[in-house]
Amino acid sequence: MEISVHGDGDDREPVLVVLGWGNHPGQANVAWLIDGLVAAGREVHAATLPTNASSFERAYMRPLASYVADRTFDAVVAHSLGGLVTATLDWDVRRVYLSPWWGVREGVQSAVFRALAALPTSRPLVPAAGSVGDISEPTPRETTRLSPTFVREVRRAQASLPAFRPDSTVFCSLTDAIVSVAAIGERTPAANLRVYDGGHEFFSSTGRAAVLDDVVAALRDGPAAVAGAST
Repeated sequence: MEISVHGDGDDREPVLVVLGWGNHPGQANVAWLIDGLVAAGREVHAATLPTNASSFERAYMRPLASYVADRTFDAVVAHSLGGLVTATLDWDVRRVYLSPWWGVREGVQSAVFRALAALPTSRPLVPAAGSVGDISEPTPRETTRLSPTFVREVRRAQASLPAFRPDSTVFCSLTDAIVSVAAIGERTPAANLRVYDGGHEFFSSTGRAAVLDDVVAALRDGPAAVAGAST
């Protein structure tokens, strides 16, 4: 796990941003998200997660828990895989989830994941697929592949999620092509849910500026800040 700090300064409130699978600050749309949070007065600690791990605890939970133990944060933003990792942590801070990967998408993806999880190997085999948004980036993203071991670890973590924290705000798109929207809906009370039009990454989708405004508000004031909002 790699963590980079952006917009550091004594007068800024630190926020941990746990990025999604395959995301990193060098990607233009991820940089747009980080820059937007910095512009809102935040010191952003951006965590880039390994794309394939043989142990969810060793690769994700322990390094993240160790990092936050030595620092003071009042909030965390967590996207996709980062949302799954963050949900497993016993950490008393306000949480803003962006399209959290709390379940495997129904249909073909679910069938592929079941078949992949049955293979006795940790070798990355299957390329990730699915649209993340309609805003392209100057440099195409590198192709990342899923390993059977990683899929098994993700499914295990999804099956053992702790109870939903009432101070959390969840942003999602009903047309998400990557994660299970049903799994998000099953865990999230309506008052804590902010639905937007776009893809899996709101920061790669048209209309992202308005969604970012609500993310900033939710970081500051919790789910009450976005109650009833949608775009």
